Amino acid sequence: MRTICSLYIWTVLAVAACATLVAAGGPTQTINVSVGDVSDNRSTGSFGSECKLELKFTGDAASDAAAIRQVRVKKAIDDLGRDLSRSDSHESFHSFNSGQRNGALKTELRLRNPSRNASTIKLLDGEVEFFSPTIANGGVLTIKDILKHPAEPLQNDALKKYGVEVLYLTKESYEAKKKQLQEQQKSETDGKLGEVFGDLFKGAFGGMISSDSKNSVKLYVKDPEKRVIDVEFQDAGGIALKTGNSWSMGELRQIEFKSAPPPDTQLLIHLATPDALRTFAFKVDNVPLP
Repeated sequence: MRTICSLYIWTVLAVAACATLVAAGGPTQTINVSVGDVSDNRSTGSFGSECKLELKFTGDAASDAAAIRQVRVKKAIDDLGRDLSRSDSHESFHSFNSGQRNGALKTELRLRNPSRNASTIKLLDGEVEFFSPTIANGGVLTIKDILKHPAEPLQNDALKKYGVEVLYLTKESYEAKKKQLQEQQKSETDGKLGEVFGDLFKGAFGGMISSDSKNSVKLYVKDPEKRVIDVEFQDAGGIALKTGNSWSMGELRQIEFKSAPPPDTQLLIHLATPDALRTFAFKVDNVPLP
């Protein structure tokens, strides 16, 4: 069963389904939010107990967007009055799994488990950020010759502005830089490592970087505001390289390719700048629970 309600910018109003809105200074748009699959594993214990909802956004603004950056829950209660909002659901980021699929923007929202006898989510009230990147709004950055500068922080004004630090790493460059910083640490009275590599060497990253493959690339991405929506490796002509399995752990990511990336590989970064984001308020009533 799907529950559909209106979605509109900033102001929450009691309106019928499929509402039409006028964005400030922009054209009239029709935007909807629907709830798809709902999974609920209610139990008396707290471990693993949660309620997951698939949110799907359609309409003009959703069609124009590339992804959902985040969903902020203002209020979520079941029909028995239980507060379902989680401590982390107020800032729920969905950078890598919320792109366009079958003409709609989809993402998963996690809430606390409802009361044992609750039959509906009475109210879900929140905001969603749509991400629509272009070169003009700063949402698309291209870093050329990324493989020619291992273990060197990318020099880019936009990344610096938002506190984002990106490094391409190989096993050799990591070990060489680690040795260099350790030697510097011995001679410095404060005993501090470099600002970027200090965090990199505090964790268990060394073990994950110890293996190397010609067909893989490792990136260290320090992104305190979660503004990096996605990254893509391309050839010098801007064609995306074919990828295989990839994984991420904390700030370290590894991308596998079908073949070794060329020496002139470039990195495309989708960055959530303010001009690339649009915020919409939404409200859903009486979502049936399984």
